[in-house]
Amino acid sequence: MKLLSSLPKKILFVLMSASGSVAFAQEEEGPLKNFTFSGSADIFYKYDFANVDFNTRTSFTTPNNSFELGMLSLKMTHKVGKFGLTADLGVGNRVEQFNYTQSNTGLLIKQLFIDYAATENLTITGGSWTTHIGYELLDAPDNDIYSMSYAFSYGPFFHTGVKANYVFDKFNFMAGVANPTDLRSSFQKAEVLDAAGDVVTKSYRNKFLIWQVGYAADSFNVYLNGQQGSYNPQSSNISQFDISAAYKVTDKFKVGLNATTFESKDDIDDSKKRWSSLVGYLKYGFTEHFALNYRAELLNNKENALAVGSGIVGQNVFANTISGTLSYGNFQLKPEIRYEKATDDIYFKKHDVATDATANFLIAAMYKF
Repeated sequence: MKLLSSLPKKILFVLMSASGSVAFAQEEEGPLKNFTFSGSADIFYKYDFANVDFNTRTSFTTPNNSFELGMLSLKMTHKVGKFGLTADLGVGNRVEQFNYTQSNTGLLIKQLFIDYAATENLTITGGSWTTHIGYELLDAPDNDIYSMSYAFSYGPFFHTGVKANYVFDKFNFMAGVANPTDLRSSFQKAEVLDAAGDVVTKSYRNKFLIWQVGYAADSFNVYLNGQQGSYNPQSSNISQFDISAAYKVTDKFKVGLNATTFESKDDIDDSKKRWSSLVGYLKYGFTEHFALNYRAELLNNKENALAVGSGIVGQNVFANTISGTLSYGNFQLKPEIRYEKATDDIYFKKHDVATDATANFLIAAMYKF
């Protein structure tokens, strides 16, 4: 996981200038009046109870006993007639990891796409956007719990291509063609072995199919999501099926679910590997300003489908997180306690002693506008 060490002054000046000009443009006549502007920022502190680094294996919250910057997010949209543009920029640790396939993330692009409303029901989108797969979202204020699930961390982050979404009553149907998942450009190079066993460099050739079937009502929504494709020339073909759902039991009580299964097949030896995750969410709002959240996740990586570098090779992991949300206007404060237990000793206690369980405390502050 990479950290953003600095932001060029010119980029920072452009972002600050854009925020001022867009806010002013909303009061003017002409094309600029159709601009909208929003954003968020978050910071956090995490302490591993064993005071050990790298016991955390999920996205964005690896640092231990350190005050950390999360991400500054700036989103601009503009619409004229049937066309719309969305530019979503980010600065910080989250967007660095979000763009993990790129060696130069100075562009800081989270999303950049153009929409075309072909009809009242059909929208065509081209560009790059955050994934439709999963329950949790990249921007911290949009999640009930600050730390991320394994399902999010090892699932797709974004897609770059073209998609069409059709809405019929309470249903939606989406299908698209994209570059291999998490690649903004398929012109990126991959090192592979040729028939003689020599290392050669080739670009990615294949495309992915992405799709979704959804149903959204006032108190209930459910989405069946998927992606299928090949990372050739790296010889791996993947297929992922995912379901996410949320049910508002009462005005104060909400239940959520995410189930995902991922299969990778190697072209060379025809071997298959799978990982899966089942995540449950509970949220109860005691008052307008305080809610209590709980997340339970069971990760199955017994077939070693996740990368060796994940540190959870051949494991089942049961992760539990309890979190509070204290909110006032645009501000949120989220303290949480997380406890994980694995089927083997994949974590560490003091003095590098291996153990099968770990726990940490985290507190995050965020502002959304």
